[in-house]
Order: sequence, then structure tokens, then C-alpha cells
Amino acid sequence: MTDERDTSMNDPAPDTDDATTRVPTPTPAEVVTPPSQTTSTPPTDEHEVAWASSTVPASPVVPPAKEPRQGGRLRWAVSLAVVALVIVASAAVAVIITGRSSTATVLGYVPAGTTMYAEARLDLPGDQRRAAGEFLSKFPGFADQAALDPKLDQVLDDLIKGATNDEQSYTADIKPWFDGELAFGLGALPAAGSMMGGDTAGLGSLRALVLVSVKDPGLAQAWFGAEIAKAGAKTTTESYGGTTLTVFEKTDGVTPALAVIDGKVVVAGDIVSVKAAVDSKGSSDFAAEPGPKAALGAVNDDYVSFVYVALGPLLDWSNDLNKALPQASGAPSAAISEAMRKAIPAWGAYWTRFESDALVMDAVAPKPELAVGPTQNRASTIVEHVPASAIVAAISNDYGKTVKDALDLYRADATLKPMIDQVDQALGLLGGVDAALGWAGDTAIVVNGTNDAPEGGLIVTPTDKAAAAQLFTSLRSLVALGGAQAGITVTDETYNGVTITIVNVGDLSKLSGMSGAAMPMRMPLPSGDLQIAFAVTDDVVVIGSGPGFVKHVLDTTKDTSLASSERYKMLAGRAGTGMSATFVDLTAIRGLIEKTAAGTADTAELAKYEKDMKPFLVPFDALVASGSVDGDLTRSVIYLTVK
Repeated sequence: MTDERDTSMNDPAPDTDDATTRVPTPTPAEVVTPPSQTTSTPPTDEHEVAWASSTVPASPVVPPAKEPRQGGRLRWAVSLAVVALVIVASAAVAVIITGRSSTATVLGYVPAGTTMYAEARLDLPGDQRRAAGEFLSKFPGFADQAALDPKLDQVLDDLIKGATNDEQSYTADIKPWFDGELAFGLGALPAAGSMMGGDTAGLGSLRALVLVSVKDPGLAQAWFGAEIAKAGAKTTTESYGGTTLTVFEKTDGVTPALAVIDGKVVVAGDIVSVKAAVDSKGSSDFAAEPGPKAALGAVNDDYVSFVYVALGPLLDWSNDLNKALPQASGAPSAAISEAMRKAIPAWGAYWTRFESDALVMDAVAPKPELAVGPTQNRASTIVEHVPASAIVAAISNDYGKTVKDALDLYRADATLKPMIDQVDQALGLLGGVDAALGWAGDTAIVVNGTNDAPEGGLIVTPTDKAAAAQLFTSLRSLVALGGAQAGITVTDETYNGVTITIVNVGDLSKLSGMSGAAMPMRMPLPSGDLQIAFAVTDDVVVIGSGPGFVKHVLDTTKDTSLASSERYKMLAGRAGTGMSATFVDLTAIRGLIEKTAAGTADTAELAKYEKDMKPFLVPFDALVASGSVDGDLTRSVIYLTVK
């Protein structure tokens, strides 16, 4: 690299007071250093040149009476692996419950220009301690919230002991210094071309950083020092900006480093990113950049995890990588066309939070240049046609417009032309895109629970009843003419003045046998005829798994619909009014599965399920979600509720 200073993470040139200085004997309070050191001069890192004003021999950290282990390219990763293990295990149970400031300390040390940022708040800030406790109280063993902390500590101890062969425990080794915040930042990616041919030298331009908050820097330094010594990694120490860096051997162009900054945060990553974190002085410009600022500003509640992704740079890198790959035609191509890029937002942000009876997942993004589908929030009346016994209902507003917009977008992508030509040819048999889709308004995909077996289908509110009727008349004729030789029959029946058309495809078991010769492995199918039924009224178009589903929808009134259910109204009200809505009755689905398993599953397996799994599944009630617009942003939210 000719430019020794990397600007992708906004690495400012050090001023006179903060110039890099090699120190032969760092003080114990500043650096992680096991006893019995030897002295050598570390290799020069091309990224360090611009940061150094002088160079003198440094003190490497070497474990006593032990030869350095082989495998240099993995040495530094092994040294930090325990840290990653601790974080993953901790995140799995969200354990440290102390109630802190809603703004993470680690955020201030994230270098500017970061393209992806992920943050886990295991300290459960603000109201998250109370909410998490109430949420977990619904599950076996957590009813007594006063005993919540020790129970979670015990879970973590078991996880850490198991992962480290009883060499580490959470309460004795990790908890005393860990302050509950973890973050990961991804900066500049290596040039796409440098990743070809198995060459790893390009990794030297990768910018990545892990940040962990600490409450006792001395204990943290001792723990990291012990783990580094145990891994047998060669390190040197370096003073930069008043902070002591532990620098690992350069491998594949990457010089990893680790530092405790301001006694608050441990950072580990490539040395350029670590120095950028030091330069931030805890007040990085990252959170003030347009994308992160808008994303963080869209968060209205305390959370336990947060992720920000700058999609533009990642898509550009993906395109560059695709162009660098050998192409069968010899001509480079983009992974995502310019037309498709216009439909993808510049960034996306996602966060998770607890409510007393729900785990809530939020997402936000700026409106893309090219919108696909509806652009306004409104409550759909189609739910008034969904039976109250529905266990799944996924509602999309203006579905016809959404599909037409998507097809127009795909037509602008030359690589998709063969597929779109086939779609247009098929739609041409029905009179074209407008005839086939222009009549479709709001749509609901429904799974209905009945006493016999689940049934499902599609419910559509027609914006043009005549156009809908004409389309399905044409479909009936095409199926009747083309399906006769395949044994497909088409019949009609009248139900309360409405004509229901039933397409009988044939016996499923016979169809399975017919296709078996061409398939390496056959999947057994239940016996009985496969039927598809549809009906068109002034209010709805119904397409279902049989006449039973169609009749249930036709029988549904506003007062007997899912919309009349107090439970549904409460849940849907929490998700809010938007452009789409989803409802999944988890309790009912579990009941159906258990009912089916009772007649087919092994008795021992059922007993094991009843004892070990069911008590932890019973609390889950429902999932509701919605997608909406909020000014220049699009939002979505998912509630996973418990009872």
C-alpha cells in the first residue's frame, strides 16, 4: 500500500502530543503483560508508518518457559476467541441486569465511516431490566423475579464452563470486569479484486473492530493478558495517544491490536481501526453521520440490540466482486443492476427490545428512490372477510399494484429478461398484465384452523369486479380445455347464490407415483383428491385449497371475522396501521401439531416433549407484524407475545 494512512475509518493524523512512541517498559496499569518477558523488535507494519514519530525496541509479550506456537495466521484470532465466546453465550440469555444509560459507551469509540455496526446491550438499559424480567417470568424457573439474577448467572456459568472445559466461569472470571456492552464495527472492505485467486494480502485493507465495555480495567487487563499468554501469541506493546496498545504479529497483511481505552472500553481489531478508536476520545463522529444519525434518531425506546448497515457501500462491493469473478461469457457483470439498486434503501437499521409480555423487533430504512407497492398507511377492511378461526393471516395492501411495480422493476434488469418474457407470455394468455392483475386490491394469505384439518387460500378485494370475473372465467375455460387429457376436471356448484368453481387435479398418491420415476426420492403424500376452488363476488375473490375454505370465507361477516376478535384487535393495535399486517396464532398452531403428533409420534418421544419442551413453548401466544411509512422512512415491527 502506498498510502500508509487509511482514511476509510477517518484516521486523523496524530498531533504532537499524541504521537506514537514505542516504550520498552510499559507500566502495569497501562498494558496487558504476563511475567518473564524477553525483548525483541517487532516487525514493521505498513499501516503503522504514518502513526509513528520514533521507533525504539519494544517489549514483546511471550508466555514464560514456552516456545511460541506455530500457525501465525491463526494466533491472534485464537487469542481473542474466548472474548467472542463470552459475548455469544451472554447474548443468548441477555444476562447482565443492572439498568444503565440508554446510550452505549462503546458507541462513542466506533470509527467514523463504519459501514456496519452491531451493538448488544446485555446490561439491559432503561426499562429493559424490568421488561426482560417480566417477560422471562412467563417461563418455567423464572417466576420469582427476585431470583432472576442468580438464575441467569448460573445459566451463564454452565455455558462458559462447558465451552472452556471448566477452565473459566462467568461469575468468577468474566462478570467482575465486563460492563455489559458489546459492539462490532465493519469499516472499509478489501478491494474486491484482491480477494481473487486465494490471495489473502488484500485483507490488510479490511477495517474491523470489536468493542467491549469494562467496569474494572485492571481486572480486564489481567484477564486478557492471561488468555493471550495461554494462546501462546507473540505481542509487543506500543504507546499511542496516551493509550497502550498490545500489538500482535502481522499475518496476511493484517496487524491485529488490542487496547483498553480510557479505562472504559476494550477494543480489538486491525491496528488502524484500534488507533482510530483511540483518536475518537469517546466522541466519534460516527453517530453524527447522516445514515447512523437518522437510524438512531428513529429509535423511540430502550433496546437490547441494535444493528446499522450502510447498504450502498456493501452493494457496491458486491458488484465489484461479481465483476472480478470469471464469467462464462468473458464479460463482467454486476450482481445488482442500477435499476434494482434504485429499489434498495441506502441503509437499514434493526433493533430488539423487551416489553413485559413481548419480544419486539423493529426495523427502519429510508424510502428508496423507486418505491414498489403501496406508499400510504391505511387499515384494510379485508380482515373482515377472514374467518375468526384463522391461525395465519398475512395482509398486503394494493397487492396488484405491488406485483405490477415489481414486474416493471424486473423488466429494467437485462439479466432477468428471459424470465420476465416467460411471465409476460403466460399473462398474455389471460389478456395481459392489467387484465390479470389490475383488478387486485388488498390481499390476505390465510390458513384457517378447523376441527378436521387446516385449510388455506387467498382472499382478494377486487377493485374491478367485472375484470376479476372475466379473468376467472377465462381461467376456467383454459383449465377445462387443457386439463382434460391429464384427468383434471372442472365443476361448479352454487352456494348461497354464489358459484364456486372446483378444479379437481386428481388423487395425490397417484400423482406421487407418476412423478416418482423422474425423482430420485419420492415424498409420500396423503391419499385423496387435490382440489382448488375459487369464487368471485362483489366484495371478495376467494381462491382456496377446496370448496370448504371458500364456503367458510363466504359465510364470514364482519361480526364473525378475525376483525371482531378482541385478541386480534389488541395485537394488531400494538403493531399499528400500515401498508401490511401479519397475524400468527402460535398457541393454535402448537395445539394442531400436538394433536397430530398424539396419533403418530412415538410414546417415549411424546413424553420427552411434554416434560422438556412443552413447558417452554406454552407461554408463546402469537406473532403480529406490520409495515408502514413514517415520513421519509419505512418501518416494520414484529411482536412475539407471551401469556
